[in-house]
Amino acid sequence: MTATLRKIKKDFQELAEVDKLKKQIANLEREHGKVLDELRELRKEIAGLSKKLATIGPGGRRIKAVPLIDVVEEIMMGREQPVKVVDLRDELLKDKRVKSKAENFYAVIATAMNNSPRFRKVGSGLYEYIPARE
Repeated sequence: MTATLRKIKKDFQELAEVDKLKKQIANLEREHGKVLDELRELRKEIAGLSKKLATIGPGGRRIKAVPLIDVVEEIMMGREQPVKVVDLRDELLKDKRVKSKAENFYAVIATAMNNSPRFRKVGSGLYEYIPARE
């Protein structure tokens, strides 16, 4: 009889501990949900700030976006014709107005020049600038 009473007492203690653990788990799950919601909100704020920072230059001045083809034209006007796309790429990557995450920036430049009436392809990787007629 004493053994069964001990066993029953032990079972009740285990049930009480399991009940406490269930309550702790429920509380932790609620806290986890709140933290996830806060994290989502912070990510949205960070994304918004990143967009704003991308348009702000040194000294808090707003950076004006310049199309890539305009920068290429500016470089081509001051160079002896024809110009290699490889040389343009190297110069553009040094230019602070140009930002690209493209893996093949050469192809981006070549495509932009092919699609523009301001440039004519004269050979493999060679383009010349066609001045605008006034």
